[in-house]
Amino acid sequence: MSNTRRTHLELKYENMDISADLQPDLKSWTYTDNLSGQADDIQITLVDTAHKWIGSWMPSTGAVLKGAIIRENFESEGKSDKLPLGQFEIDTVDFNFPPSEVTIKGISVPESSSLRGQAKSQAWEKTKLSVIAGDKAKKASLKLLFDVDENPEYDRIEQTEETDLSFIVRLCNDAGLCVKVTGTHLVILDEAKYERQTSITTINKNAAIKSFKGSTTSTGMYRSCRVEFHDPKKKKKIKAVFTPPNAPKTGRELFINQKVESIAEAMRLAKKKLREANKNAVKVSLSVVGDPLYVAGITLDLNDFGLFDGKYIVTQATHSQQSGYDTSLQLRRCLEGY
Repeated sequence: MSNTRRTHLELKYENMDISADLQPDLKSWTYTDNLSGQADDIQITLVDTAHKWIGSWMPSTGAVLKGAIIRENFESEGKSDKLPLGQFEIDTVDFNFPPSEVTIKGISVPESSSLRGQAKSQAWEKTKLSVIAGDKAKKASLKLLFDVDENPEYDRIEQTEETDLSFIVRLCNDAGLCVKVTGTHLVILDEAKYERQTSITTINKNAAIKSFKGSTTSTGMYRSCRVEFHDPKKKKKIKAVFTPPNAPKTGRELFINQKVESIAEAMRLAKKKLREANKNAVKVSLSVVGDPLYVAGITLDLNDFGLFDGKYIVTQATHSQQSGYDTSLQLRRCLEGY
């Protein structure tokens, strides 16, 4: 029996399976999975010569889509694997002519969500990040997944004319944390913790790579971080310097003057701030034959790419199908020791 490989998009519209209805008209689809700061999205382009997709079958903005990528017979005949895509709200429907095509776009954080709604102002005192995030998640009818070992604390923190999402992203960026919103969850995770995960695969240069681009920069990079704070109540200076393993022998030092209560807290802050400054030093973009294995947040190894060898975290995975099923990855080299 011949091994007939096949990939198809499974799609539910308002919980009704429309996969079979899509299939005759389906030109292409793209799903983008982001690690942090950006909503996931899905885009489906349909050939509409009969004008049914802008007629009686036209999808409504605000409607909910749920999707999955199904791959059949890739590992062996009769075996399939599946990548659940989560939930999206349709925010745009475009029609182009000629040729007659309809493009449906959905986003994981809808405009109707309280997270992306109007700008707000609010203040908190003596609180923690998990408390603020939990409050914002509840108002958006989401569950909070807080996968963080250290929970940042605030004497006072203000949200000033910001949307809830931009406010949470700002707090998490300051703390060196990632933010992701799915259709059902607000996820906050420690990127350093995820970078310490075991790599799930190795990509070799002689593998089926369709394209590769690597870049390294010294712009905005530092060899160490110094945190200093003069405590007026205790009349003493609290300071700490963090230098990571394998740091260059020469280079700039990042200086942070921010309130800390102890040397241990100063050291934690120095690590977070240096990570924030240095994490994009080495980046790679590559495209491979489509594979549900690749999602944002996993780690993998690159081999036989010279100076670009090493362990990387996936910051964005884009799965698409037009002439064939492809996966494009944005990678950032994992940092050592911080």
